[in-house]
Amino acid sequence: MTIEVTQPGIESEAAVEAELRDLGLHFLKFEVPAVDNASHWHSFSSVFYVNEGTLLLTDVETGQVHHAGPGSRVSVPERTLHAERSDGYSILLGTSRDPATFEDPVNLAADELVRG
Repeated sequence: MTIEVTQPGIESEAAVEAELRDLGLHFLKFEVPAVDNASHWHSFSSVFYVNEGTLLLTDVETGQVHHAGPGSRVSVPERTLHAERSDGYSILLGTSRDPATFEDPVNLAADELVRG
């Protein structure tokens, strides 16, 4: 599975929250500071809408660089190797795991990803 970015726009925060919860995801609002990180992956899948700012998201497997600005809907499957670059952005986020159970580090090193 690969990263998907679409441009449906944000009808309202309540509508986004309802959509993400209907998908069985845990919802939260999240502010991401400036970032330029190395390739990494997460032990959970996520779907989020960019509320403010811009994110450049590189799908390492395909080499595709996605440009996600306000209103973009981004889907990142669990165990997808990717890198992020931004001057900072805010998102309405849905994750397949309860964020209260996340352990540090959330960004797992590329060399720890064993594809099977």
